[in-house]
Amino acid sequence: MSRWRKGLSGWLLRRLPRQHELVLGQSRIYLLPTPFGWTLLLVALAVWLGALNYAVSLAYVLAFWIVSLMLVAVWQAYRQLAGLAVHCAAVPPVFAGSVATFPLQLSWSSPEARRLQAGWLNEEALPVVTQSGELALSLPAVRRGQLAMPPLQIFSEAPFGLIRAFAYVRLQAEACVYPQPLPDEQPARYLPAAAGQHGRMQAGGELFSHLASWRPEQGVRRIAWKVYARQGKLVARQFAEPAAAHGTRLLDWAMFPDAMAVEERLSRLCWQLLEVGRSGDACLLRLPQQELMLAAAEVLPGLRALSLFGVRDAS
Repeated sequence: MSRWRKGLSGWLLRRLPRQHELVLGQSRIYLLPTPFGWTLLLVALAVWLGALNYAVSLAYVLAFWIVSLMLVAVWQAYRQLAGLAVHCAAVPPVFAGSVATFPLQLSWSSPEARRLQAGWLNEEALPVVTQSGELALSLPAVRRGQLAMPPLQIFSEAPFGLIRAFAYVRLQAEACVYPQPLPDEQPARYLPAAAGQHGRMQAGGELFSHLASWRPEQGVRRIAWKVYARQGKLVARQFAEPAAAHGTRLLDWAMFPDAMAVEERLSRLCWQLLEVGRSGDACLLRLPQQELMLAAAEVLPGLRALSLFGVRDAS
């Protein structure tokens, strides 16, 4: 991009607020000739000057025809963008070091055929859009926190390639970037179990649990013969043992050495929180000036807290 175009785009972006949705109209669409359009205008000017000097009527016709073609190109290029509604759907969260995907929704109120290009500002190769639909734009998520959606550029040079109709768009959309999980081999820590709390029972073991209908594959040794003698029904004795009764899993900021960097500490807590989610246990996440009690397999609030830790302005 030339220095002149960068200066123009910077001036335009400073005037644009962030919006959740935008419909392009006259106040947001800009029109400039393309390099080929500028060349054609110079040709029209040269032909017109020649017609003035030599009084050639056909030269006047050619010059005015070129100008008329440019005016038609202005109208046609404007119609490619006019009425375009731009909206970004919910952005799925990602982990640091991966790629965030912004689902951009493009739609027109009229069914006319369109041809435009849309993508991040200052990118050269942009995908072509010809109909309403979703356009997925990718952006590297380098660090944790809130990844704001960068400015967009939308332009079209259709149908003649003489006029470039363009617009800059700033949408209010963010991707929540979680810390990059870093394996941590510390032993699991649990809060003390409440008095009288028992673990759930699991199949197998030596403790009698209940009676159930007898199946042949269980063998005759499992049959409760006393019940059969009284009621005439074949039932089998079931045995179980209590599952390990852990308390609520504790993830504490202070469980790491004081010299450990903040980002590494958050990454290790993130890995442990994901492990808690896979185990299905409840969890207490203890951060400086914040504590979160998470129900079984509920890790999203904890991941978001880790993502926004120390971020002054998350919006």
